[in-house]
Amino acid sequence: MRAFLFPGQGTQKVGMGTYLRERYPQLIEPLWQEADGILGFSLTRLCEEGPSEELRHMTVTQPAVFMCSYTALVAARANGAEPDVIAGHSLGEYSALAAAGVLTWQEVLQLVHRRGQLMARVHDEVDGKMAAILGLTIEQVEEICAQVRSDTGEVVEVANHNEPLQVVVSGQSAAIDLLVQRVSTVTDARGSVLRIGGPAHSSLMGGATKDFVEFLQRFDFCPPKTMLISGSTAEPYATGEEIRRQLGDQLVHRVRWVDVMAKLEQLSVARTWELGPGRVLTGFVQRSLPAVQTYRANDLPSFLAGVTGW
Repeated sequence: MRAFLFPGQGTQKVGMGTYLRERYPQLIEPLWQEADGILGFSLTRLCEEGPSEELRHMTVTQPAVFMCSYTALVAARANGAEPDVIAGHSLGEYSALAAAGVLTWQEVLQLVHRRGQLMARVHDEVDGKMAAILGLTIEQVEEICAQVRSDTGEVVEVANHNEPLQVVVSGQSAAIDLLVQRVSTVTDARGSVLRIGGPAHSSLMGGATKDFVEFLQRFDFCPPKTMLISGSTAEPYATGEEIRRQLGDQLVHRVRWVDVMAKLEQLSVARTWELGPGRVLTGFVQRSLPAVQTYRANDLPSFLAGVTGW
């Protein structure tokens, strides 16, 4: 079994995706031009030239990461690569929708742009952020979260369970800062605030959920043509309606990536190809499933290695 994996927000950087436009101009350039027309601004220029501060804004980041992932997918398929299973981490689950034929890429682009707008609105209204906690189990992190909530009355929750000893928390800024401070007193543990705007995958995103659920109703979700693993349940999606329902809840639910890795192991996945900027998911696979052959697509040499090895 072979799996395509799609990364989420936080992997973006100026210059990402440029190598694919240069390597496959006739294949890739028209996609970026169409994306610019759909969005009403030059996403292509922002990805190529920045500035990085603007690229980090959620209304830009989310379409940008999606387009880099989708164009890597198009280039991979042009070279004959196909997966047996597909999964995406948080925002990456939207790239996975396009890969699995649930929606057209143009529809997914509209979804991630709207998702970014709504999340940015919450970020403007709520003083919130996220932090990565290393060296503690999820049970230990949840215990500290409960203590901080009790002491401050503020929101702090587990957002992503990425690895057995890597957990991301999300919540109000003061609570996050206090949690990171308390983690620093634990032997062999550390915490760091992430440069991702807003408290994603927490109850603080409830204000965006209602509007996003309404927006999802504009689209017809098809059943996946390839096995598509949910980041919320780590189980394959069965129907388009199930996907629509889970995406509506995704903003306030945690990403269970540890369980997604366990599902890939259960399915006897032997190769993974991370399609998109960065190499975060490749690192997760290498540490969690060391026997699996990994490929990525964050630069030309790594992409070509994937083409050869797939």
